Amino acid sequence: MDEKQRNQVSTVGSVRKQILTALLATIPTLTYGIQLGWLSPMRQLLKSPTGPASPPITDGTISWMAAALPLAAILGVPFFSYSSDKFGRKICIIAISLLHSISWTIKLTSVTPTSLIIARAIGGLGTGGCFVVIPVYIKEISQDSIRGALASLTMTMCKVGVIFVYAVGMWSSYKGNQAVFLTIAVLHVIVFCFLPESPNYSLRLGKEKKASRTIAWLRSVPETLVTSELNKLKEEQQQYETASKVSLLSAMRDRTVFSALRMTLTLMAMQTLSGSFALMNFAADVFERVDAQWSPNTLALFMGSLQLAGSFFTTMSIERFGRKIPLACSSLAVSICMISLATCFLVGMTSSWPRVAAVCIAILAYGVGLAPVPMVIMAEVFPFEFEEFAEFCRLKQYNQIRNSYGGVWILFCQI
Repeated sequence: MDEKQRNQVSTVGSVRKQILTALLATIPTLTYGIQLGWLSPMRQLLKSPTGPASPPITDGTISWMAAALPLAAILGVPFFSYSSDKFGRKICIIAISLLHSISWTIKLTSVTPTSLIIARAIGGLGTGGCFVVIPVYIKEISQDSIRGALASLTMTMCKVGVIFVYAVGMWSSYKGNQAVFLTIAVLHVIVFCFLPESPNYSLRLGKEKKASRTIAWLRSVPETLVTSELNKLKEEQQQYETASKVSLLSAMRDRTVFSALRMTLTLMAMQTLSGSFALMNFAADVFERVDAQWSPNTLALFMGSLQLAGSFFTTMSIERFGRKIPLACSSLAVSICMISLATCFLVGMTSSWPRVAAVCIAILAYGVGLAPVPMVIMAEVFPFEFEEFAEFCRLKQYNQIRNSYGGVWILFCQI
């Protein structure tokens, strides 16, 4: 069958299984978003003398709980980096949800300062695998025409998770919250057991027949039509095995690559130090301190929706406006809003609307530029021969390390 006929076979029906599989694969990033925003609606409840915690949680413990998630993710990154190639993508994705299940189980059954910090740390170990394994799995199951769209689901599902935890936190009890989140993680473990391993990994193990069946199932076509794609994967695997590995030292010696690395590290530092990580963890508390007329959790939900809207706007318009303009406008807006918010607190301004507006505009501006644009730039500024190194930085170590700096920043501000 020629190329024209193969294109005719690629109908809407042929991509449905890929979309469904990608959506199921990104459930752990949804859970990560839930973990990320969980402290915001739970903070005041855990601190209350009549709340579920015994004894009530202090501000110091809250800070450690906020920092435990990203700090533990550093340990999860090398573990899942190794396990992904050793045991496969499917097993690792299941393991991520198992770790989140353990985390929610502890939160449900033991509400003490020590157990909650341990639960957050276990969740952090799973978080370390979210941006290591899942993007690779999605990349390997997707055909070229929809790969970019499916890859964008990773961060989108994370933001949906943040909004979801704000909403559930408003309308159910503490135990009801944990039960809902635990159910999501457990169901994902069960359902994902029935999904296929990525064809690339099957091919790496020499299971060519299994890889062929997987591609045919994902594309909804007979096995006879996937021969060319299978041969392409075999060529890519051979090129990967014979290609020279790029190290950090070689990147430092190359002036062009070093400039690109310095640029991306600077952008990531701007992203981390913008204060967004702290706002996401302490959103309800911030709105409570500004004496907002609306419920703090309602405003926190609105804030999460603004960030999702900002990221969606950038996704739709970044090719039109480029990279510099959204990033510059976002950085300027976030800086002005943060300065305004700090000034309002320092001078004791009684009116709440300037502070609420500053927080909301800051989050919207962050979603427009500082959140998505650095990741786009990182993928574009490295030369071709260093693309694997760029992918390593983008999907593996740096995502979690920069978030751990955000956790340390929370502790520093608390002190």
